Amino acid sequence: MKKQLLCAAAALSLAGFAGAAYADEVSDLKTEAKALQRQNEELNKRLAAIEKRQKLLDARAADLSMPVKAAPIVPVDDSLCWKGICAYGVIDVGYGWQAHGMPYNALDPSGVNEWLTKGNNRATFAATPNGLSQSTIGLKGSTELLPGLNGIFKIETGFNPMSGTLPNGEASIYQNNGLTQSAWTANGDSSRNGQAFNGQAYVGLSSPLYGTVTIGRNNSFLLDEIIAYDPNGASYAFSPIGFSGTFGGGGSTEVARLDQSIKWTWNYGPVHAGVLYQVGNYGNSGNSSWVHDDLQGTAGFSYQGLSVDATGARIRGMINGISSPLSATQQAGALPAFGPNSLAATLSDNTDAMVTAKYKFTGPVKLEVMAGYEWMQFANPSNPANSGFVSNYGTTFSFVNNAAYPNDKILQMAWIGAKWQATDHLVVQGAYYHYWQNSYGNGAINAVTTSAPAGAAASTTKTSFGVAGCSSNYSPTCSGYIDSASLVLDYVFTKHFDMYAGVMYTTGAGGLVNGYLNSWNVSPTAGARYSF
Repeated sequence: MKKQLLCAAAALSLAGFAGAAYADEVSDLKTEAKALQRQNEELNKRLAAIEKRQKLLDARAADLSMPVKAAPIVPVDDSLCWKGICAYGVIDVGYGWQAHGMPYNALDPSGVNEWLTKGNNRATFAATPNGLSQSTIGLKGSTELLPGLNGIFKIETGFNPMSGTLPNGEASIYQNNGLTQSAWTANGDSSRNGQAFNGQAYVGLSSPLYGTVTIGRNNSFLLDEIIAYDPNGASYAFSPIGFSGTFGGGGSTEVARLDQSIKWTWNYGPVHAGVLYQVGNYGNSGNSSWVHDDLQGTAGFSYQGLSVDATGARIRGMINGISSPLSATQQAGALPAFGPNSLAATLSDNTDAMVTAKYKFTGPVKLEVMAGYEWMQFANPSNPANSGFVSNYGTTFSFVNNAAYPNDKILQMAWIGAKWQATDHLVVQGAYYHYWQNSYGNGAINAVTTSAPAGAAASTTKTSFGVAGCSSNYSPTCSGYIDSASLVLDYVFTKHFDMYAGVMYTTGAGGLVNGYLNSWNVSPTAGARYSF
């Protein structure tokens, strides 16, 4: 019996020890679980902090300019859009010096004339608005009408950020009427002539299958190609083909942007094409003999890094000769009938052809090479106009030349240049431009009847049509050339803000600098842009 009791006691003792051991093990597991839970909470906090920092880095990367922007994991869209309507714009301000320039004029589209022009008369330091790009504000929108068909619109206007004024090229010219060249301020003809919307303004339809049709005020195809293929982006301060709208307008800056026009563009894979037509335009003079219309076509392709385009235009009744203010003698003759704000114009029928190309290298060297060639033919107008006709911008022309081209004038422009992404933020761009014309005089001295205001007798004068085959600056009909070269450094802080500095050097000879006070100019310019 005693032995049985001892055995039972031993068994109970062992059970007690086992129970205590089990309790201790459970307690240890709970402690370990709590520790692991604390570690897990710390890891979750660290993961949340890393994710927050990653989102911040992605947002910062999205703010960088396109050439240097890292591809964010989560794209950040900061465009100003609401219900399909988007606001956009750019403000470009700066200062510059010209060795042979003209004083600043708030009405001139570029404010100052950095290129070589007839009136460049003195060394000057001045504000240079719109040096690298035209300051612009605009609205555009798109709304779905049917599956695969959208209604679209755009309205935009360029402005002078130094004065808050709208550019008015024609007004900048007649503002200098009657003054000597040495007293001129900056002036030049333009397609921007005081309109509320002096850029593009149109409504249209867009389909990925059938293309896009826009009706209203459209860019010419020639201007589109210059913007796309000029290494300096058609800037005023560094590009002759940007500063002078002659090249974007097929011979006349006034038709670089076309009122009353219809434009169709189409893309299919790597191929694109388009047609543009500006209907007959008679201004508001009631003079049915002045017909101005414009037909253009373009075609091209893009394959990998290569893009090539060819564009042609045929223009009737072009106003291409508003190159100078009226002289004191002309001003005195114009005052009785037309007042102080009339101008002189040369009319022509023009044919234009342009070929452009660019190649973008891929790999460690980020380089894009661009080149272009434009050929323009000027002939006397098939529908001449009399003095006193009024353009669609409301300007009266008191003196009209319908016989400026005894032989067809051939004007040509070629350029080549490149844009190099030197660092994540620095873009270097430069180009060379060569501009030349033939000798189109015939050596004759003919009797020319000049039209006169109503009630006054027409006058007949002996007029020389230039020395045949000449190459001096004796006559505007002599052959000649203008060369320009430019270099620009553009530092892009973010996609919204950049600062730039550059210089353009220009020299010329022959008929293209006839009547010029100086045959060369150098114009360093620096500025900053904010875009949205």
